[in-house]
Amino acid sequence: MKVSFLAIGEEIISGFREEKNIRNSSPYLYSLGFSIYIQCVGDKKEDIKFALKQAESFSDIIICSGGLGSTEDDLTRFAVSEYFNVPLEENREALEDMKAKIKARSGKDDIPEILKIQCLLPAGSKPILNKSGSAPGFKIEKNGKVFYFLPGVPQEFSEMFQNFVLREIKEKFSHIKPLEEKVFKIFGLTETQIQKYLKDIGIPECVKISYLPSSPEVTIRITGEKNERFSQFCSKVKEELKNFIYSENEKDNISKVVGQILKEKGFSVSTAESLTGGELANLITDTPGSSNYFKGGEIVYSNEAKIRLGVKREIIEKFGAVSYECAEEMAKSVREKYGSDFGLSTTGVAGPDPLEGKPPGLFYIGFSSKNETAAFEFKFNIGRKYIKILCSHIALKILLDKIKDNGKNR
Repeated sequence: MKVSFLAIGEEIISGFREEKNIRNSSPYLYSLGFSIYIQCVGDKKEDIKFALKQAESFSDIIICSGGLGSTEDDLTRFAVSEYFNVPLEENREALEDMKAKIKARSGKDDIPEILKIQCLLPAGSKPILNKSGSAPGFKIEKNGKVFYFLPGVPQEFSEMFQNFVLREIKEKFSHIKPLEEKVFKIFGLTETQIQKYLKDIGIPECVKISYLPSSPEVTIRITGEKNERFSQFCSKVKEELKNFIYSENEKDNISKVVGQILKEKGFSVSTAESLTGGELANLITDTPGSSNYFKGGEIVYSNEAKIRLGVKREIIEKFGAVSYECAEEMAKSVREKYGSDFGLSTTGVAGPDPLEGKPPGLFYIGFSSKNETAAFEFKFNIGRKYIKILCSHIALKILLDKIKDNGKNR
């Protein structure tokens, strides 16, 4: 079964307004097993009619948003009237609902002429009353197809979609098997690398995979019919990518996941930052409740600041500020200073110029616990802004890997 969404409005195709209605509602129908098609069109009647003709040619359900108000550019009802070759009529149910709203709001019985336009619906259509605004929507059934026309205001569209359209579709098409979904949040692999892993596993024909990159991580959504093949494939993916998957909840982020584990285990962390300039501490404290496990942090940008933290001067003189040895000392020193279970450090060359003979993009992340102190080298010449973000995320992934196995490295 196929559903077409049609977003109507010059403000959408011009990019002046973000389209939210389709984005927020299509996942409900996708998860029910419908194939989804999306169109955006301006406010011209001919364009709307052409889009309706296209959608009707290959879809079972057509859901339209926008163009139902009272201004000159609200032409959806007029385009629909011409498309189906039926007149517009004042709908009694829509008029009574409008009267009740106006009386409740102003105490008056008369409907302003400009609002009466909103009660003009194509003959034979069924009104969909609007509890959040004024303009009603309407439904038309024709040639075995179902058309829903709803206002474009997101709050109004959402209420009418949830309480009328979605409910009706679920009842009418209850025979369609809902799809199963599995989400993996992945850090440390690119889309291309993930795709290669999955191809090596062997992707069943009945499975669809969506790649959702959001630098510096990738979310993959696996969708398919609920059966043994789907479950087996998801299990294989989880096993193959276990070193890179940090969550199976789409709403999670690396800061939230690390914070949950630190809080559950009663652990704490502190940070010493050079390269990231506070970005790592900011990432940690983006999560509410981080004061339960984040002891504090220091930005030690200069060599003298590193020495005041506790890094030995001879370490910097011998190996440089951008080195394994300096990163280890920074992590250990900040852990000891703040009395935390773990210390994290960042030092490197953000660019664009080399530093101490070391190339831009080179950085080190230090980790320290009571039982272990180590540093890790990375090279990503991606510019100052993004290297700080990437380095901070990698630091939290290192911490996550160290503590999730029952806190062995505490």
